[in-house]
Amino acid sequence: MWWILSLLLVIVPSLEIWVLIQLTYLMPLSTIFLQCIVTLAAGVWLMQGENFSLWTLVESELRNRRIPAEEVMADLLLWIGGVLLVVPGLLTDALGLVIFVPAVRQESIRWLRNSMLKTMGRPPLES
Repeated sequence: MWWILSLLLVIVPSLEIWVLIQLTYLMPLSTIFLQCIVTLAAGVWLMQGENFSLWTLVESELRNRRIPAEEVMADLLLWIGGVLLVVPGLLTDALGLVIFVPAVRQESIRWLRNSMLKTMGRPPLES
């Protein structure tokens, strides 16, 4: 598991830098930095209503071999989307914005809950 995190910590910043260099051919660097600042402010604003204790709630539910409620998973995904908006970079901003699309979030919740059930050895939920 640690090697996946190590790989992500090398690949994601490298991709972000590559995208930034490619975009400087299309638009001024000041515009790109302004976009990063605006998404940072939006991420902070969107995360204000969410609480980091959501992770603790999800973790305790999984320890007790229960699937977290759909609303809890939605709140957790919104919090993760806000965190991705705060992290500097255009790819993480794009992924953070995609999480705020309701249809994508619903599909993500269904996929996460089914993968949790599969890990617990239970049959997947019906759509």
